[in-house]
Amino acid sequence: VEHHPLELETTSTYSLTCLTKSLFIDLYFTNCCCFKNRFFKLGTCLKAVNVPLSQPQHTVPDIFIWMLSNHKRIAYTRIPAKDVLYSPVKEQRGKHCGKIKTHFLKLPGKRPPGWNIHGKVDTYLWLGSSNYAHAILDNLPVGYETEAPLAESTESHPTLYPASLIYKTKNIFQLRAHMYQARGLIAADSSGLSDPFAKVTFIIQQTLSPTWNQMLLFNNIQLHGEAKEIAEFPPVIIVELYDDDAVGKSEYIGATVAAPVTKLVGDKYDPPKLNYHPLYCGNLSGGDLLAAFELLQVPDSGPENLPPLDPPDASLIYAVPANIRPVLSKYRVEVLFWGLRELKKVQFLSVDRPQVFIECASKGVKSCVIQSYKKNPNFNILTDQFEVELPENELLHPPLSICVVDWRAFGRSTLVGTHTINCLKQFLYKSKEPLVSLAKGAYIVEVDKGKKKRTVADESAENVIDWWSKYYASMKKVQKVGKFTIYNLIYFSIHSNTETKRFVLFFLSSKFWSFFFLLKIYDGDLESEFNNFEDWVKTFELLRGKITEEDHTDFEDRIVGKFKGCFCIYKTPEDCSSGNGDSLRILQGLPPNQSMNVLIRIYIVAAFNLSPADPDGKSDPYIVLRLGETEIKDRDKYIPKQLNPIFGRSFEIQATFPKESLLSVLIYDYDLIGSDDFIGETKIDLENRFYSRHRATCGLQSQYEIEGYNAWRDALKPTEILSKLCKDNKLDKPIMQPGKIQIGNKIFTGQTVFQEDENEEPVESYEHLALKVLSSWNEIPEVGCKLVPDHIETRPLYHKDKPGMEQGRVQMWVDIFPKDMPLPGPPVDISPRKPKGYELRVIIWNTEDVILEDENIFTGQKSSDIYVKGWLKGLEEDRQETDVHYNSLTGEGNFNWRFVFPFHYLPPEKQMVVCKRENIFSLEKTERKMPPVLVLQVWDFERLSSDDFLGSLEMNLNGFPRAAKSAKRCDLSTEMETEDNKISIFQQKRIRGWWPFSKAGELTGKVEAEFHLVTDEEAEKNPVGKARKEPEPLEKPNHYCDLLYNLYIRTLERWLFSKIADHVPYI
Repeated sequence: VEHHPLELETTSTYSLTCLTKSLFIDLYFTNCCCFKNRFFKLGTCLKAVNVPLSQPQHTVPDIFIWMLSNHKRIAYTRIPAKDVLYSPVKEQRGKHCGKIKTHFLKLPGKRPPGWNIHGKVDTYLWLGSSNYAHAILDNLPVGYETEAPLAESTESHPTLYPASLIYKTKNIFQLRAHMYQARGLIAADSSGLSDPFAKVTFIIQQTLSPTWNQMLLFNNIQLHGEAKEIAEFPPVIIVELYDDDAVGKSEYIGATVAAPVTKLVGDKYDPPKLNYHPLYCGNLSGGDLLAAFELLQVPDSGPENLPPLDPPDASLIYAVPANIRPVLSKYRVEVLFWGLRELKKVQFLSVDRPQVFIECASKGVKSCVIQSYKKNPNFNILTDQFEVELPENELLHPPLSICVVDWRAFGRSTLVGTHTINCLKQFLYKSKEPLVSLAKGAYIVEVDKGKKKRTVADESAENVIDWWSKYYASMKKVQKVGKFTIYNLIYFSIHSNTETKRFVLFFLSSKFWSFFFLLKIYDGDLESEFNNFEDWVKTFELLRGKITEEDHTDFEDRIVGKFKGCFCIYKTPEDCSSGNGDSLRILQGLPPNQSMNVLIRIYIVAAFNLSPADPDGKSDPYIVLRLGETEIKDRDKYIPKQLNPIFGRSFEIQATFPKESLLSVLIYDYDLIGSDDFIGETKIDLENRFYSRHRATCGLQSQYEIEGYNAWRDALKPTEILSKLCKDNKLDKPIMQPGKIQIGNKIFTGQTVFQEDENEEPVESYEHLALKVLSSWNEIPEVGCKLVPDHIETRPLYHKDKPGMEQGRVQMWVDIFPKDMPLPGPPVDISPRKPKGYELRVIIWNTEDVILEDENIFTGQKSSDIYVKGWLKGLEEDRQETDVHYNSLTGEGNFNWRFVFPFHYLPPEKQMVVCKRENIFSLEKTERKMPPVLVLQVWDFERLSSDDFLGSLEMNLNGFPRAAKSAKRCDLSTEMETEDNKISIFQQKRIRGWWPFSKAGELTGKVEAEFHLVTDEEAEKNPVGKARKEPEPLEKPNHYCDLLYNLYIRTLERWLFSKIADHVPYI
């Protein structure tokens, strides 16, 4: 049956979508353990259905091969018929047709497949029409003879099929499996380790990285066919690894498939090279096996003429030949023992006296015992070293294992956890060339010179710019239409009308940009930008427990703690056999391992896309901080009904490193009744930041200022920081001369003399130039690195019951100040901006050319009873309307009517703030921000039916078309004006003119209106009344006289027509 490709694609996509939706719904309503299993199954299903089928169902049934035992089916394999279908055209033939193929057998029924391989069968399959039966045996290895056929030839089956094939010629081979080592094996014991062996090597106890160095010898392997064909397509080798258990059978922990290097008689012998072969346990990666396999043809003279082997040891175990083993060199491994963190209970008891064991290639060292983990989790003796023979080829380096044990009463020890490092390349020592202090070839680095280099920020800028101006400019929340938009952003914060002109001139000048400094906002956490701040010490996660077949994603559950340390590996110097502790290379630049009292300031700016915790799809988030035994609950400052809250909160905590070094930022949902719901958390290792060479204690600002929104907040000035960095990196003190600073052979130039006013004396300051040098610290050879700038990091929030799924993100930053240095100034004020109260006064004077909807049934004259409605979007409950101008025959209306709209507005954000309850059952008001849009509508009043809508006018108060001076010049072209030609009521304050009404893109009228914007303070001093009321009442328009006249004429017309109608039958 032929199907259109588009139809098949649609069917496959629909099936994939339905399956995904059903599995997702099933996942959502399951607990954590079941969630992990189903999530793994979901990924497997998606991979299976992601490939579109060529046909919905094949017309030729698939082929099943069963393995029987006592007439009972115990294993099988299924082979698609299309893979072995024959065609005389090679391109149309099945990919496995007429080829010897290896198939792995599975268990029948609904039993779980497990990890084990239940059987392997090599088959030669051919499926095709009987017309091509002569080609069945074409691709079989030559050298066979056929037995008697199964049946005699008939007309329907003219070709005789052989019952079996008999190979009389055979080739004898010897297989040498050089099993050197393995790494990263699956933990099969509850201790988190295994006792691995391969079929069949000797067993190595309690390790995940065994080194066997054993050769397995398989003699008298008979292979049929031509020797050249065997060399070209050798049989595959299956290697299985098991965990030896003292009780019960061995546990299967992985297998790999490898192809041997085949050598025939007469070929030149070259020893094979060791290669890593990936191990798999079902669909789970199970480590790597370093091995080499060679298949040697045995000559007729016997195996004595094969390449010689080294004699076996006393246990009759052959070692891997020397020409195959890696070339070893003596290396020295220096170990830094810094400390242990977050250790969990083992066997229901807390860890109190832990010790670390380091092992690599059967060599290793151990740390000192921490006498009281609760009091001080750091080691007293920081370093140790050992020598080991490692391969010169870095790719063949054996793994390094970290093992932590806890010493308990009566000399007992309990395994806490282990960690295996498979790649040692990252720890190889690289020699550094010293930075020359003064060289003839010193080169100059010019530093950007800003237009403004002043120590004290300008007072006028300070009044209009705050930290949130800097934040929103950095977040690119404002429109990107040039500098004028930013000028408006700052201008909106001006409160004094008397200084308007002066500020406008200031913001439109080029000096503005010298006041506006941005900060770096990272899309992720700070650790991902600076390599987890592991430049001085690395953190290794300790694992414990065995991996089961049922749970594939329990990695987080197996983490029992963390080890902080580092390694330095280099070839052992030839002139000395042992190292001196004072000359250890790993100690270079190492900070002191002592308790440190610090002041920590945490700034929580905002959160985004929080997971809803309430039935209405909202949350009432608040902040909880935990550091050691200190906990801060900001429950009273919860933000109601928000998934994107603006917190603007800062906290101070005094802590002691290393005891209190892990900061947890948690977001909870406030509930009036019952316990609060946990939304998510993020954890920050403050100790790594504090000691990092990237100086993550306090971000470097882009400009040095003493006062203002960008005031310097670090405890040290830029020149002091620069001197400290040079001292820590063993460099000479920076040489500061007028206009330049020299560090080593690099000279940085810039302005160092500043003058506030022409009448004042110039002041010399190196702080600005020193800050520029710090910003370019990564250009310093050898010791240079990128320093953390003034920033905000965006950290993901996670929930332990929903692993891997973000529950939102939080924007924040952390400052850390040591207590043994001068304390910094006051914290940065990031309190959320409070909206400013405004009152918009709109006077509707007149209308012109309003379309006429009513028609007099007697005279046919058209008219309208006009009135105008008005409101601010989001405040529809404050809708106001004028009185009715009755019987307008020309579309003219006179009102003299005043609307008064109070509202709250955030000038820097150009947003109106609306707080109201979403429904009558809501206990809290929901705050929303929206553009301030004024809506004016013109209507036709009807007495007996609903009023007729005639047209509308929507005006964004931040930018709306300029008014026409007269009704004749007013048309819809004003709405098409560019942004540059639009005006803002927050700038103009008061404006009057004509604007058009429209309906469905057509002009339906014009309105003469006057807008007047005042603040709450101004409105309280000079109040006005709504409509035409006191104070400042408006005069009544003159259309009331016309109304009386029109009513009299219409009454007279009706009376005359009624009289004429009464006399019509008599005429």
